[in-house]
Amino acid sequence: MRRAGGGIGVLGVIAVIACAAAVAAAQPGPGAGSGGSADPGDGSAGSGSARILQLPTGIAAPQVSAAASPTTVRIGARFTVFITATYGDGVEVNIREPIELGSVFEVMRKVSEDKRTPDGRKVREWQLEVVAWELGDLRMPPIAVTFTAFGKAGQVQTNAIKLKITGVLGDAIDDPKALRDHAPPTELLRRDWFWVWIAAGGGAALGLVIGLLVWRRGRRRRAVRLVAGVVAAPRRMDLPSERALEKLRAIEQSGALERDEVSEAGNTEMVEVIREYLAARYRVVITDLTTSELLRQLARAAAAEECALVETWLERCDIVKYGGLRTTHDDAKTTLDDARALVVTTSAPPPGAAKEAA
Repeated sequence: MRRAGGGIGVLGVIAVIACAAAVAAAQPGPGAGSGGSADPGDGSAGSGSARILQLPTGIAAPQVSAAASPTTVRIGARFTVFITATYGDGVEVNIREPIELGSVFEVMRKVSEDKRTPDGRKVREWQLEVVAWELGDLRMPPIAVTFTAFGKAGQVQTNAIKLKITGVLGDAIDDPKALRDHAPPTELLRRDWFWVWIAAGGGAALGLVIGLLVWRRGRRRRAVRLVAGVVAAPRRMDLPSERALEKLRAIEQSGALERDEVSEAGNTEMVEVIREYLAARYRVVITDLTTSELLRQLARAAAAEECALVETWLERCDIVKYGGLRTTHDDAKTTLDDARALVVTTSAPPPGAAKEAA
């Protein structure tokens, strides 16, 4: 049963009970006579006996209402239905499950919230996310709200909700006469990416093969041409080689080989770098040794072809230092390049490097 007004509170219920008790006390009992005496054969009380009153459950029924937002929605879109129940203390309310809205409406989600009114009454609000699956002006049926009061259960219903469900293409689709009849399936064109994937895979494989070939070619041991036409292959770099190459690069960046008047000083610096490198590489003592003495020490630890490379490079530097040969920038640059090639070529320890110099 749905009530038009709000349900009464506890004070109202107490007032109704008090009025009913007063009316019952004023009525004569079943055994009383006209003079108010009791029937001798009846063991019950006289006019002052009390009665148990049964209050109707509807007295505490909650006030319920329903509304939707928005009331105009597109088919398949979600909208919210708000259900509000206002009730007094001692009453419990809930929505009957499952919620029956027919085949047109589908409830997707339900949440609830409890609060109180300024006069102390309770309010429970349910929010239902609903989807409509039919076009036109629709009417959502009332929703049943169950409640319990005075140990008994009851049920009330909300008002119905009017909705307008529109189509995706506009108002024209809402007209049933504008709808076309069912059409048979139509075969659609579909792109076939099979050969595209085959071509892409082949291209990737070809690119990988070419990359590997280029990488292997770059890793081949290239021949290095040194002074006197000698050709050798580079070897593994180690700490003495890295130090020597770093010092040679420092000489080049310092500008000592750029001008003819200072190229002799740069030539001397290069000789010191190579002599220190040979001492570290072959473990020979080079302190205060001439070029001839150094070569004799080196012959005991280095291979013959490596000794020839060192001898050719040092002799050319000695001519500049002791013979007074004037060098140009290009000559100094060539000497520097040959020094680097000498270091790279002799980088890996030769088989006889383990023996110590005498």
